[in-house]
Amino acid sequence: RKVMIFSTCERDTRHKLARRTQYKKVIATMTMSYRRHHHSPPLLLLFLLLSIPYAAAFSSPSPKADSSSSKSTTSTTLSPSTVTSKLANVLQNNNPFQRKEKEEEVPEPTFLESLGLESNVEPKRFYVSSDQFLDIVGASFPALFRLGTGIFAEGYKLSLTPQDSSKYTIFSIGKYQLSETCSPSLLERRRRNIQPIILYDMEACPFCRKVRECVSILSLDVTFCPCPKNGIKSRQKIKDKYGDDTTFPVMIDPNTGIELFDSDDILTYLFKTYGDGVVPWTLTIGNALVPLTAALGLLPRFNCGLNAKYSNAPSQPLTLYSYEGSPFCKLVRETLTELEIGHTQISCPRGSSNRQALLDRTGRFQVPYLEDPNTGVELFESQAICEYLRKVYGVLDTPVKYM
Repeated sequence: RKVMIFSTCERDTRHKLARRTQYKKVIATMTMSYRRHHHSPPLLLLFLLLSIPYAAAFSSPSPKADSSSSKSTTSTTLSPSTVTSKLANVLQNNNPFQRKEKEEEVPEPTFLESLGLESNVEPKRFYVSSDQFLDIVGASFPALFRLGTGIFAEGYKLSLTPQDSSKYTIFSIGKYQLSETCSPSLLERRRRNIQPIILYDMEACPFCRKVRECVSILSLDVTFCPCPKNGIKSRQKIKDKYGDDTTFPVMIDPNTGIELFDSDDILTYLFKTYGDGVVPWTLTIGNALVPLTAALGLLPRFNCGLNAKYSNAPSQPLTLYSYEGSPFCKLVRETLTELEIGHTQISCPRGSSNRQALLDRTGRFQVPYLEDPNTGVELFESQAICEYLRKVYGVLDTPVKYM
């Protein structure tokens, strides 16, 4: 009996020694593998501590003693190549020292997306939402009362030309397309790259509308400085410079240095300087008929674009592709006037070469089209543009006049 007990103890001791030897081999193999790529002692120590579970997983169980035989069995050991391959698989799947792969980065929302506009921002030609329908109807009255003045460029002409997808056209007919052109003098002026004239006006003023119709007919680029009632920006600037009795519109031509304050004088000057010299009859018929029809057209939305609202002025002027006679463009100009936001208008009446320029720039023609250099936003839809302007530059009304 003593002999049997001694043999069992001796066998267990050999098994423990075998497992310890195997564990040392595993640790040594792991250490050598790690040293090939890393040389930092603190990291090596941490690696050894964390590698104990991996090494224990590789050690084979001790062979069970056979009670019927006194012969001891030797423990099986893993070859270095097997340990290395298993270690590589483990480290590949769960390596505490391996830098985790960067998760797929979610693109940050653009400035326009961060605003959370409720209006449709995708350009759709002649799209009118249900809540904008009445506004469009009211904004169409001025063009009806003014017989469409400002919709067509000077010297407007239709022609049938071979189909060319890169050219602006109304529609195509087989291999041909219907193209619009304007007076050669307007095309020649565009080649000269003249500076935009500066115009101080109000959207709800019938005399200012006369000048805007002239600007559209001549396809001029104009920097508008809105001057609504109670305005504290451009309006106050003109009052301080020329006196409280100054009326609008006020035109300043940086190309010639001319400053004019009467709407009829401005019409004569613009057509003589930038047109064929002849003022259209729709702008000269009767002394009072033109402003009267303009005022009647403005009645449905007379209060829109009339009074100033609190706003933050942009550091750089906005760019608006627009033309007089479009109800969609009128809604945007009303908002710009109320917020006293200066902007440069690129006039795009029918027949203007500016339509082709917008097509080349954006791949489509649709107005209004707004570019804001302060935020990098570009928008087509009138309802979305108005909502954007109010959210970015509008300020909530306050009972305190001065903050």
